[in-house]
Amino acid sequence: MTIPLPIETERLLIRTFEAADVDAMAEVYGNPEVMQHVCVGVLDREGTAALLQEYRRAQDERGFSTWAVVEKASGTVVGDVGFGLYAPTGEPELGYTLATAVWGRGYALEAARACVAAAFTHLPQRRLVAKVEPENARSLRLAERLGMRTVETIAVDGRPHLLLALERA
Repeated sequence: MTIPLPIETERLLIRTFEAADVDAMAEVYGNPEVMQHVCVGVLDREGTAALLQEYRRAQDERGFSTWAVVEKASGTVVGDVGFGLYAPTGEPELGYTLATAVWGRGYALEAARACVAAAFTHLPQRRLVAKVEPENARSLRLAERLGMRTVETIAVDGRPHLLLALERA
């Protein structure tokens, strides 16, 4: 099954990453404040280009991936949202990374809600998961606002993370 793109919300367009997105995302992924809770850590332009290529490959292979978040009003790529694959169970794993310039505008929640709705409409999995470091209060609050609940504490690269899950209604 494939999640059809683009996904549109009131203020955002969610689409597959394009080669032209590398510079905008290198700014996001190169910011230590943004990346402090992301497992891959801070990325340079080359690392960003490789990651975006991996996201495009995953979309082709799985039918879902991490996608570009574009602010409709400006046409600017402001971050990412979408699903990786949670290896232990094979379930879609929700993630989101946004530029600090748009923090506090509700974009992450708006984009994540749209992605969750699309996943439950188009994918066969009955559950979505997310991994959040306990001290990442903003991300934890967002996951909880989506209806996700903590299932267990797991270790990721030696650091504790909460595994949250949302069941299909």
